[in-house]
Amino acid sequence: MGVIVMDTATDALGVAAGRMDGTLLSAVTQRVPRGHSRLLQPSVQFVMKSAGFSAGEIERIGVGTGPGSYTGVRMAVSTGKAMAHALRVPLVTVPTLDAIALAAGMSGGQPVGAAERDGKQAVLVLLFARRHRAFGGWFVLEGGQLRQRSQAEVKPIEMWLDEVPGEVPGGLPLLVHDLPQAELASRSNGSAFQLAAWSDVCTRFPDALFRLSLKGDYPSFEGERIHTVLPDYALPVEAEAKLKSQQEGGERP
Repeated sequence: MGVIVMDTATDALGVAAGRMDGTLLSAVTQRVPRGHSRLLQPSVQFVMKSAGFSAGEIERIGVGTGPGSYTGVRMAVSTGKAMAHALRVPLVTVPTLDAIALAAGMSGGQPVGAAERDGKQAVLVLLFARRHRAFGGWFVLEGGQLRQRSQAEVKPIEMWLDEVPGEVPGGLPLLVHDLPQAELASRSNGSAFQLAAWSDVCTRFPDALFRLSLKGDYPSFEGERIHTVLPDYALPVEAEAKLKSQQEGGERP
């Protein structure tokens, strides 16, 4: 009967509950710095209570798998794994960037900034990864639906902004980002995009994650296979990167 989804990979904690038929019943977005660890469980309980679910009525759990910070992305993945294993229900894993791209296309049912001629919109999602880098991926929305996606990568912001394809659907691509203003202002190619701040898109994020968790496009894990689910960190852990650099005789990253 019920579906619960959650994501803690970004600065916005997203949790939602709905029915297997696609009806969203309750959703919560909270942007409280360093608050995910204390807010996740109460948020799950809140959406379940609001939706009228008991634990025994949950049929599926969806989690955003990142990329994101080492600590942040693990919270929802670990909680989702524990709940799915205890309740003996499937765990569906959805890349966080996919849900962000879809959330950007959920303004009035049409892609934000979509060209009139074909309803398609190219979307670049970038999440700040420090040291002038960003987690990112390219997507294509059509009629508010996610039609094409790419794997998450980490590259310098300058490189992301310079690789705009020559032919993209829907005119100027949409850039959804949480980059510091100074990072974007210093890039020469920033004007090649329509801009959408993550702070404006994140309120639709739980709904987008819920919708994608119901599609058959993403891996579903049951039984002992739930234990094999891992977050997508996209970057090595900071301590490991420093240790490797020192062992190789290089400068500290």
